[in-house]
Amino acid sequence: MKNFINLINNAISDGTFIKCAFSNPRKNDGFKKITAAYVTINDALYIQFTMFKDNKAFHENIDLENMSSFINSHCVGFKQIQFFTTLHDYHILVNKKGEATIKAKPPTQKLPIAISHNRQKSYILDTPSSAPFLKALDIMDANEKIKPSKYDKYKQINRYLEIVSDVLEALPNDPIRIVDFGCGKSYLTFALYHYLNTILGRKAMVIGLDLKEDVITFCNDLAKKLRYNDLIFQVGDIGHYTTDQQIDMVVSLHACNTATDSALEKAIGWQSKVILAVPCCHHEAYTQIQNDNLEPILKYGLLKERIAALMTDGLRANILEIIGYKVDVIEFIDMVHTPKNILLRAVLKTSASFDTLSYTKYQNLCDTLNLDLSLARLLNLPSDHLI
Repeated sequence: MKNFINLINNAISDGTFIKCAFSNPRKNDGFKKITAAYVTINDALYIQFTMFKDNKAFHENIDLENMSSFINSHCVGFKQIQFFTTLHDYHILVNKKGEATIKAKPPTQKLPIAISHNRQKSYILDTPSSAPFLKALDIMDANEKIKPSKYDKYKQINRYLEIVSDVLEALPNDPIRIVDFGCGKSYLTFALYHYLNTILGRKAMVIGLDLKEDVITFCNDLAKKLRYNDLIFQVGDIGHYTTDQQIDMVVSLHACNTATDSALEKAIGWQSKVILAVPCCHHEAYTQIQNDNLEPILKYGLLKERIAALMTDGLRANILEIIGYKVDVIEFIDMVHTPKNILLRAVLKTSASFDTLSYTKYQNLCDTLNLDLSLARLLNLPSDHLI
């Protein structure tokens, strides 16, 4: 089956896959037939496997990254495969050893228009200059095709850059100075640098900060390989980071628990023009949140966790607005991929001032939920009600 798996992976990668069908099972105690075809869910592409047994049909929607694994787990017991692409029709016979004989004929099928449009969507990184960057991050293969296993990552990076593009007007003239707190392996840090410097021709200086020394070493080596001279990675803690430079934009993606608050406090202290934060983990609020009227719901740990997370991020957005930022709370990537997908996008207003009335409402809500969260304390905001 290995040669068939390679064939189907290539077809998905180059956008020629249409559908396939597995039939004639070797055993009679499993599925009689399995078909696979594209399906779109919230503008994302999946392969829908339809499995037939006892005159019933069962459906599984599998992302492109996990398609090969699904086939190996569910589709290896069939003697015959019909595989259709925009280039060829394939008739495949599989022997007892799992070896596939593949015969190709001219194509008889066409890709559905809706799927074709989805595959042809224009992305920010669909430029010749992006190929070296995407290859270095192992997202693109040697033939300059996005790897099937990295397609979701590719879409996430482009979505991130679309969000960045919406705040470009708020950033100052070059050079733009950016700090990325908790950068990790830095797909998005590299993408941000590449987008601003290579695609847009701006002058952006980016610093990535993380606690893991091996990750920072890897990122610095990759930056040198790509000749990204103004992209520097440092080992350090968000709360202890200092600089004498004006920081125009602060990024904090998936910084855990109160590390997000430390990043926001730094950005507010620097009066950074733009803040992009995707919070992750909300242990502080989970341990504090309490309200007798909500107890019938808060007694369920999963619901309590999600309420705590939403309240934390809503209150963070509130403080940013109180300080003088225009804040949007938006979906970062589709909920199918991760539930931790809320992004706070804040742009400093030209006439920023402290909103006393809104801060009183913030304190009232915190009292209602028994919350004393880190961001207000880090900013030394008054603990008493102002109105």
